[in-house]
Amino acid sequence: MSEQNIKEIYNAIPEENKMKKYIDLRNITINNQEDLANVCQIFRNPKYETFRIIYMKNNRIVNYESITSRLPNQCKVWRKNATTAHLRNIKEIEDVSRRMYRLGANGYYIMHNHPSGDAKASLEDLNVTRFFEKKITGFMGHVIIDHGTYAWIDSDFLTGKLMVHNRKRIDGLPDINTDQMIRESPLINNIVSSRNELARIMYDIKHSNHYSVLILTNVKNSIRLIQEVPNTFINMSYRQIGGYIKNRCLDTGSIRAFVGTTDKHFFDRSSELANLGYLTDCIAYTLNKDKAEIVEYCNNKVHCQNILQTFEDEKENKNKEMIER
Repeated sequence: MSEQNIKEIYNAIPEENKMKKYIDLRNITINNQEDLANVCQIFRNPKYETFRIIYMKNNRIVNYESITSRLPNQCKVWRKNATTAHLRNIKEIEDVSRRMYRLGANGYYIMHNHPSGDAKASLEDLNVTRFFEKKITGFMGHVIIDHGTYAWIDSDFLTGKLMVHNRKRIDGLPDINTDQMIRESPLINNIVSSRNELARIMYDIKHSNHYSVLILTNVKNSIRLIQEVPNTFINMSYRQIGGYIKNRCLDTGSIRAFVGTTDKHFFDRSSELANLGYLTDCIAYTLNKDKAEIVEYCNNKVHCQNILQTFEDEKENKNKEMIER
């Protein structure tokens, strides 16, 4: 089926606003956490999370490297699998140490972005910080950036405990502002965290009976994409449909996918997709005078699941099978 038949109703991140510019931060002076947070705002991205190591010589950036899984809400800092995780961690720790030596660096910062729009350190962020601070000499701090705010994680030299400061405001942002990459729309403040909210949006859209609606949301359940898809879309294989949804999630910084339909066959197939992990949830509904009424919903028990994790799990299982062979 051609994608030309799919109608895009809303996309929070227009194609023309993708950041493609190469950035060179070498030789920039960093005197404090505010300087680092301001400089790193250039890396804000509403689509996916990226982790960076910034190498310092005294107070000057000498180089940096980035690691990304190209996923909206996670970034695997170390490449690893179940059988070689410990050995790989040792090797990659040594790689960072050798890189510092070659660069003449005497310290480093770590940083990453939160595409969700909330610069608050998570438990996983604290664990990653503690890992670096303990394993690699020269740790100077961890900054987490997002739209106009940042979080700062540092180590208290007296107690050895991590200190966290969340959602700190940033003054004097650089010219590239990813807040402006999020298209203004009445839908920007809508979230999909319940089936009733999904039904309300279906009423607002009022699509043709020959089409059903696909809605993608980010980690905060905010809408990133709404598409009308022809009911014939559901006749493709589950893997094809799942692949399409995955790619649209990666394009828009989404991790969840919802379907609303008035077509019985479309709903039945969508329920199977939800049970397989390729959809988060789906509803069948009818339109009345002033609202959309849900007539059926899928029996997926993992409501609001991260569908991209389904593909990551499949990939890891395939890698494990290859190793066992």
